[in-house]
Amino acid sequence: MLSVTDLRMSFGDVRAVNGVTFALRPGEALGLVGESGCGKSTTGRMIVRLLEPTGGTVAFDGHDLTHLSPRRMLPYRRDLQMIFQDPFASLNPRQTVQQLVAGPRKLLDRAGVAALLERVGLEAAHLDRYPHEFSGGQAQRIGIARALASEPKLVICDEPVSALDVSIQAQIVNLLADLREERGLAYLFIAHDLSVVRHLCERIAVMYLGAIVEIGPREQIYQDPAHPYTKALLSAIPVPDPEIEATRERIVLRGDPPSPASPPPGCAFNPRCHQAKDICREQAPPLTVVRGREVACHFPE
Repeated sequence: MLSVTDLRMSFGDVRAVNGVTFALRPGEALGLVGESGCGKSTTGRMIVRLLEPTGGTVAFDGHDLTHLSPRRMLPYRRDLQMIFQDPFASLNPRQTVQQLVAGPRKLLDRAGVAALLERVGLEAAHLDRYPHEFSGGQAQRIGIARALASEPKLVICDEPVSALDVSIQAQIVNLLADLREERGLAYLFIAHDLSVVRHLCERIAVMYLGAIVEIGPREQIYQDPAHPYTKALLSAIPVPDPEIEATRERIVLRGDPPSPASPPPGCAFNPRCHQAKDICREQAPPLTVVRGREVACHFPE
């Protein structure tokens, strides 16, 4: 349904996204994870054309969206929706919930908006209220209802729970999972927390410094990671059992991620990698198939 090929985005000398390629099937959920600043959100915004890519293509249902004018893009807007990280920043404070969910094209009447609000865990009595009258979790439910009003095929979830309390995060993730099952939605779920995407996504793509370094089925990524960066991310997830947590191996990456304005030669991860060799500092590894997933590493583990 969605095909992203060699997608690139530069802001002056900064290469925010550097050759991202992946595909998404109808009804599938793909998790896009990585540290802050690795290009995850920029990738999501280019897919829905909130940002214009500087290279590569985005195809949806076989149609190339990359160079469509805003007017020609309109027919695809119904099928491509986005849920944002900060619900208050993405909701117009001057509009009521009724106006926000129905949208400027009035996709739903008042009864339709009320039914959708009830489905996402709000009440019809909230129709005439404004965003500032809600908690963060409630405001995010309004954002979810707004995204679902056009009955989309694909929803880009841009860190939709990272600004919420942990107890509310679980409620929103469960709601998204239920809505996906009911409506046959496909998700691109962007997050920096690998424990969140594990419950929602069949496949995981790991990004580092603007590029995908590993992508494959969820259980393979979590149980048998091949890229050293993926292993480091997984080792940072806390384990509920205190005995295991106290004795398990933790991988602490040295230094900070390089600047996307001046990435290192060769593999972008080589300055922080414990197994980097000369070839890693000279040649960027391509994504190659290793044990059922794709990995960009000269020495996959």
